[in-house]
Amino acid sequence: MPYVTEDYYWKFGGEPVYSADFPSLCRRAGEIIEEMTLYRVSEDRLEQFPEAIQKRIQDAVCAEIEYLDANGVSDLDNGADFQSAALGKFSYTRGAGASGGTAQSLYSPRARRILYPTGLLYRGGGSPCVPYPGDC
Repeated sequence: MPYVTEDYYWKFGGEPVYSADFPSLCRRAGEIIEEMTLYRVSEDRLEQFPEAIQKRIQDAVCAEIEYLDANGVSDLDNGADFQSAALGKFSYTRGAGASGGTAQSLYSPRARRILYPTGLLYRGGGSPCVPYPGDC
């Protein structure tokens, strides 16, 4: 079962995404959240977390769906770095001095902010006391 349904995403208040794109965006976003949390989170273990943490995980998946849709799923995942882009009347061209190793992150900044208070992003040594059975 996916982390979120399309109905949950709309209640979250995410930017509109095409219904046809939602299942693949949801699957990819879930994979990214699992990676972001060092695989402490998975769909089959979601129920083991307290309700407040479950909601944060689901909201982070929604934030990641929104981020992936807004930034081009495959381009982010493949590490593409654009010099210019256009959509309708809008176009963007990177300035001549704007080169360098600043490829866009695959992780949604909003998803990180949502997950930060859970301890699931902890990467240090020792015990992070993550609210997951067996981690404390």
